[in-house]
Amino acid sequence: MLLILLKSNLAYKLVQVVLMSGIKFIFAPPLSIESGLNYFQTIGATTAGGIAGIFFFYHLSGGIIRLYRIIRPKVKALFIVPEATHENQQKHTNKRKKIFTWKNKLIVKIRSKYGMAGIVILTPILLSIPIGAFLANKYYSRNKNILLYLSASIIFWSFSISTIYFFTF
Repeated sequence: MLLILLKSNLAYKLVQVVLMSGIKFIFAPPLSIESGLNYFQTIGATTAGGIAGIFFFYHLSGGIIRLYRIIRPKVKALFIVPEATHENQQKHTNKRKKIFTWKNKLIVKIRSKYGMAGIVILTPILLSIPIGAFLANKYYSRNKNILLYLSASIIFWSFSISTIYFFTF
């Protein structure tokens, strides 16, 4: 069976679709269709890649967040002025304003307006898997079912997007 897959290039096409759906899910079904995969192969590959991407980036972001929490105080301590006068303290309190891009504004709006459900539903189609997994880990890691919700969202969007692409294009 594996020999047949390798000879027909089907394995390469499936790997492409799985990797694409693990990173930018919305582009995976069109890639699958252009690669010549059928409806069920498209759903299987996009679902598998999306769920694998969610798990990979969720756990990777957890490690990055923990590392950041360990390193941040040490780096911050390097730049603190030991004896700051009142005048120096005022200079340090005038921090640079944060520059918000459209994507940052969108993330803040989704989180404040829709909460966890917004992040779960919009991760595959709008936010992208790495960003959605990072936000889920950062804000909702105490919810034991967050990975289950994200996986269910991947399955739903895999069926929806694949069906739309297969029957309209």
